[in-house]
Amino acid sequence: MTDYEAEREIDLGRWKQAAIERWWIVAAGLVLGAIIGGLYSLTGGSLYQAAVLISPGQAFSPSGAPVQNYYSSPRGVNDFVTNPATLEAAAKQAHASLSQLRGHVTTATVLTGSGSTASRGTVLIQIVVQLPKVKKAEDAATALSNIVIAETTSKYVKASVGVINSEIQSYGAELSALTNSIKTLNAAVASATDPVLKATLAIQADSAAQRYATFSNNLATARQQLALAQSVEYPVQIGGISAVKTTARSRRNSILVGALIGLIIGAIAAIVADVRARRTSVA
Repeated sequence: MTDYEAEREIDLGRWKQAAIERWWIVAAGLVLGAIIGGLYSLTGGSLYQAAVLISPGQAFSPSGAPVQNYYSSPRGVNDFVTNPATLEAAAKQAHASLSQLRGHVTTATVLTGSGSTASRGTVLIQIVVQLPKVKKAEDAATALSNIVIAETTSKYVKASVGVINSEIQSYGAELSALTNSIKTLNAAVASATDPVLKATLAIQADSAAQRYATFSNNLATARQQLALAQSVEYPVQIGGISAVKTTARSRRNSILVGALIGLIIGAIAAIVADVRARRTSVA
């Protein structure tokens, strides 16, 4: 062992002994640091976190296969929500400033089941807004939810819904016309005296009834497709806005960090006091 290493061992031993002998200085530093850390945590004020859940829209092809859409993915929603243009639009609706929202809006993926995700329908996106005032936080979260729902619906889904609505209107018109035709034919059958004419009218009435049943089934299918689009293919908000109060700084962490710093300072103070005492005794 070199002289340097021996001196270092002696110094470390003296420091340790000094901290033990003057333990009250170390303890005072620990307590004072914890108190200062606790007081520091109070200076950050309070914040409110408003969270909203969004179910991203999932488009399907006519055969029922999922159609990939970037803006319905968690990454796409996050990029869209944190975009400055989106934040500015939400800030205007919430009567807040862009600087208040910038850096205080986050998104997170929420899985609705365990295991690997089998489909897009099992993924929810949580949008969280953190602001000093609860009303503005809730208003901003609501605005972002409305913007996401309005802007992330794919053009394909909108076009598909337009086609379905046209089909529903067409089927409805056909059914109304067939209803009148069936009534007219049934009345003609009832009043006909010629057996041949009566049979012909009855066949026409039966044919109209069959067509009515076909269009009725088509209408039911179209309405199911529309319901699917409105509940699955369109993004929707799940539940309401939930806001919770939090603090700008974690009190627990501030106390722990303050106590650690105070402990270190107290140990240094004890060592310095020991060194000065030794010098005084030597002098």
